[in-house]
Amino acid sequence: MATEITNETLQPPVNLSERVARLEGAYPHLATKADLQAMQATLIKWIVGTGIAMIAALEFLDRIP
Repeated sequence: MATEITNETLQPPVNLSERVARLEGAYPHLATKADLQAMQATLIKWIVGTGIAMIAALEFLDRIP
């Protein structure tokens, strides 16, 4: 079921408690430091692996007569 966008949902919150509630509602969707470190390690492994694979492929292609 799609959510309808109305003028009430587009209006900025008026008071501080409403603003804080909206901000705190977004916290579960944000990444933690542990999430970012795990992603960084995964990206480094993929980049190094891809680089090694590219070098191996180029070496193989270079030896084809």
